[in-house]
Amino acid sequence: MEIDLHETKDKQFIVIHDDNLQKLTGVNKNPHDLTLKQLTKLTAKENGHQAKLVSFDQYLKEAKKLNQKLLIEIKTTPNDSKKMLQTFNQKYAKTILKNKYEVQSLDYRVVEGLHQINPKLDVFYIQPYNFTYPRSVADGYSMEYSTLNSDFIWQAHLQHHPVYAWTINDEKLMKKMMYEQVDGLITDRVKLAKKTIKEFQDDSSYVNRILNYITVVHMPNDLEA
Repeated sequence: MEIDLHETKDKQFIVIHDDNLQKLTGVNKNPHDLTLKQLTKLTAKENGHQAKLVSFDQYLKEAKKLNQKLLIEIKTTPNDSKKMLQTFNQKYAKTILKNKYEVQSLDYRVVEGLHQINPKLDVFYIQPYNFTYPRSVADGYSMEYSTLNSDFIWQAHLQHHPVYAWTINDEKLMKKMMYEQVDGLITDRVKLAKKTIKEFQDDSSYVNRILNYITVVHMPNDLEA
């Protein structure tokens, strides 16, 4: 499960993706403007569903109960405290390591900072575009699928760095990424992903894989848009 964290006004962590609360809660504030207590009183509404915002601490408790693996994205803003990463490491590193969770961020300062603070943590660098294979201290990469290619994946694997592709909600794209040998699919369609992965794993025939590779990789451009 991929989740997003923002630091709160009182230097705690809330589970929310958006930088502003308006769209989900109707409150025109940023997560950093409110305390954790204030934030957890707000109700998020989306696509006919609603739920209270939850703290990262509470989310961790539920994840452990369900034995749910987590990919934790740390969001950053100019208002983050100077010791945000130290606080995060001090409070959560033990739990993250014990449960083999992974951390990721679009902000390379987070990747580099956590690597310096605690090299034991697996920290992925999120990349929206594939310009070139980066020289970084990241333990892996999370990349938007449309510019991800086999060369990048090959170079990452040479460094023993896994590569995740996002956001993959189409079965043909899932198969394409698996044939490119990505290590993980980030998707909104979990059931479809599990089904596709199982079919891929069950299809052990070399000939079938080559035939599937041709039909999957050379798909129409409109499927990749």
